[in-house]
Amino acid sequence: MMNKNDIAIIGGGIIGAVIAREVIKQYPQASVSLIERQLCGAGSSFYSAGVHFPRGISERVREMSRHSHDYYQPFVDDGAPFYFLPMELVTGKAHWEETCSNYLPTAGFVLSESMNPLIYLSEDGGQVVLRGKGAHYADVFALIQKWLPVLRSSVAVREGLRVTALHPRPGGYDIALSDDTVQAASQVILAPGPWLAEPAWRERIAGLGIRVKKIVAVHIASKPEPGAPLTIFHDEDAFLVPCHSRGHWLFSYTCQEWDVLPGETGPLQARDLAAARELLRRYAPALAGEIRDGRVFCDAYSPSREPVITRLDEHLIFAGGANGSGYRLAPAIAADVIHLLTQTAF
Repeated sequence: MMNKNDIAIIGGGIIGAVIAREVIKQYPQASVSLIERQLCGAGSSFYSAGVHFPRGISERVREMSRHSHDYYQPFVDDGAPFYFLPMELVTGKAHWEETCSNYLPTAGFVLSESMNPLIYLSEDGGQVVLRGKGAHYADVFALIQKWLPVLRSSVAVREGLRVTALHPRPGGYDIALSDDTVQAASQVILAPGPWLAEPAWRERIAGLGIRVKKIVAVHIASKPEPGAPLTIFHDEDAFLVPCHSRGHWLFSYTCQEWDVLPGETGPLQARDLAAARELLRRYAPALAGEIRDGRVFCDAYSPSREPVITRLDEHLIFAGGANGSGYRLAPAIAADVIHLLTQTAF
C-alpha cells in the first residue's frame, strides 16, 4: 500500500507537533502527514516539566527563546494548560550581571530578597537573588492533545507506527512503516527527539554529533503556596517549580549519564534521589527532605548546546538536539524548518 504526501513529519512530540501546526499554516494546500511511534506527545514530551523562562546560552538561542516566548503568549486566553509563575534567579554575587546577560530583557531582573521563604542562601554572602518575570510551565502532553483535533482536520496523523526504513527515490523518500505500508513524501522532516539510534536514520545523522542524556526530575511531597515562584539555580543548572496543577513541587537538576537509550533510563534509582537531595539541601533543606519520587526520561543534546535544524539532503530535514529545551524552543525550531522548506520547491 502506498500513500503520497508532500511533507511527512516523523516524530509527534512537541517539536513535531509545532512543526505540523506551522507547516499547514505556510502550505495550506499541501498534503501533510505526522507519523508517531507511540501516541503523539507520549515520548519525552510526556515527561517534560514544560518549563519556559526567557534564557539562552548564546545569542542564537536567546533569539529562539524570544520567538517561542511570543508564540506561546496567545494561548493564555485559549484554555491551554499554561501556568504562569513569578521567577527568581539565584546566582553568584561576583558574576550576577554576567548571568543576567544570558536572559532576555523581558525577564526584567532586579536584585531582591528571596520571594520564596523556603529558600536559604549560603551564609558567606556569596550569592544573590534576582526577581524577574516571563516564566511559565505547561502540561506538554495535554497541550499536544488540545492541538490534535484541529491538526487532524489538515494533517494525516498516524500513531503507533514505527518508521523501519527511509528509501531515497527520485523527488523524495519512501517511508517504510511497521504495518508494512509505505508512505511516499517529497519532503521528510525528521524530529525524533532522543530516538537517534533508529536504524532508519542512525547513519544519516551520525555526523551531527548529537548524544542522548538521562534527565531526572524529582517530585517533592509538599503543596506549593499560591504565588510561589519558579526558582532557577543558575550556577548549578537546576530549577525548582511549584506544580500547582499537580499539587507538588518539581526539582530538576543536571544528570551526567550519557549515551542512554529511550526506554532504558528508568525507573528512579537511589543515586538519582540522593543526588537531588544533596543539591537541594544547600538551598531548601525542608523541601529536600520531602523528595520521595519523580520521573526519569532522556533527551538529545548537541555539541554546541544549540538546537540542530539542518538539511541532510535535498529531501530530508533534521530538527532536534534541543538540549532538554524541546518545549521551550519548539516554536523557534519550527520556524527554522519552515525557512528551510521555503528554499526548496516540492
